[in-house]
Amino acid sequence: MAKTIIAGNSFVITSEVSMADLEAVQKYRPSALALVDEETKEAYFKVGIGASSANEHGISFGGVTNDEKKLATATLPIPSDTEDAKEYVLDKAGLALANLAKVEAGIATALKDIKAEREKIAANIQVSV
Repeated sequence: MAKTIIAGNSFVITSEVSMADLEAVQKYRPSALALVDEETKEAYFKVGIGASSANEHGISFGGVTNDEKKLATATLPIPSDTEDAKEYVLDKAGLALANLAKVEAGIATALKDIKAEREKIAANIQVSV
């Protein structure tokens, strides 16, 4: 599950998934980054890469951690007049964090499928000199 840290007038959501893995899934299995309504078959929550944002419709990661893992991060502001920063984060991003956990659970499977598919295809590519 993603972790959230409040620092000053900002909060940082750190995914359990690296930015490189998010990029791979976005490229090869974009459907794995969305939650779809069973009845309407429409996506109601999406994970993306770009400017940091989080709301009930999705989350976009715009940065990475400064360690070797390079986990995807989203840094968002907290208004300076906020009395309870934790409550603000729960109101602003709580649903996004709950849905992000569901998406992250499926990313590992998508990555395994991508790796297996690429290995199968690579085995059938012949390089001729």
